[in-house]
Amino acid sequence: MDSDPGSVPFRLIACRELLDAHSESLRIREQVEALESAMPDRPGQVVSFCRTIIETTCKTILVDRGASIDSQWEAPKLIKESLKYLKLGHDEDGVADPKLRSGLESLVRGLNSITQGIVEIRNAHGSAAHGADAYSPLLDARYAEIMARATDAVIGLLFRTHLQSAGRDPLSRFRYSDHPDFDEFIDGEYGPFEVLDVPLIASEALFRTDFQAYRTALVQFRQDQEQNNVAAEPTEGS
Repeated sequence: MDSDPGSVPFRLIACRELLDAHSESLRIREQVEALESAMPDRPGQVVSFCRTIIETTCKTILVDRGASIDSQWEAPKLIKESLKYLKLGHDEDGVADPKLRSGLESLVRGLNSITQGIVEIRNAHGSAAHGADAYSPLLDARYAEIMARATDAVIGLLFRTHLQSAGRDPLSRFRYSDHPDFDEFIDGEYGPFEVLDVPLIASEALFRTDFQAYRTALVQFRQDQEQNNVAAEPTEGS
């Protein structure tokens, strides 16, 4: 094994999770791989891609949620709008924790400051900065790595929270097989069938032919689950 630290590829863990979740998105793959390959020799490109990846992530979250996006919004505004759809301070069962929420809100304010700093440094030192002198010094690679890691932290909080809440609150855009328990319910109710000797799966057929009908039934399925869970909870004193 090569012991030279410089031989170890630079990787953004949370950004890679985003890439895996949207493996069909060539735009996300291009941005993540370009940032990673730019470290440490091209710090100006790293800074530029930090801002780009944050904006792409937020736009992805907003589109997943069916929200409209103003083309003039930049990273800080996109984060603010994305957070409106993310239930910070909730556990995996959707139960709110006031202390956790308070701490996360403080963390978000810090992330907003980080994002604003990335935007300012990108405008001054990014490879796409306007009007830079040809002989102006390059940004120190150490700062580029700090911003890349900070960007990964922002993506980690936003996108992981987004995916976690998606199971309880079905997105406006998602893939078939993201809700296997619902698919199993549909398939159990309607069973397999054939068209011209071709076997078809009921849940997949519904998803492919009428996504809105599939999503409406999924929302009702989740609501029924919540009501059943509430009804099953023991009452005080029982």
